Amino acid sequence: MTRSLEEAYKNLFGEERIGNAETEAMRKARPLTDKWTFSTNGVTIMGRNGIPCIGFGPGAEAQAHAPNEKTWKQDLVTCAAVYAALPTVYCK
Repeated sequence: MTRSLEEAYKNLFGEERIGNAETEAMRKARPLTDKWTFSTNGVTIMGRNGIPCIGFGPGAEAQAHAPNEKTWKQDLVTCAAVYAALPTVYCK
């Protein structure tokens, strides 16, 4: 599934990370596929129940779970496009 998500993203947007200009430097400094530095429900899903999962979502990691968190509209559009493309890539 992770490879399919990466492929769906790269098919749509290429190899380089994209996003809001305000967070561009942070995004380009890190790999596209990595771990998150904040907690998610994946702790329970994979950690306790052993069900493999991946996380992918809009916004900048530095904003996740922060006071006055921001999510940019373009990030929502980008994320939705990847979600829409994923089933086609995964099922081929």
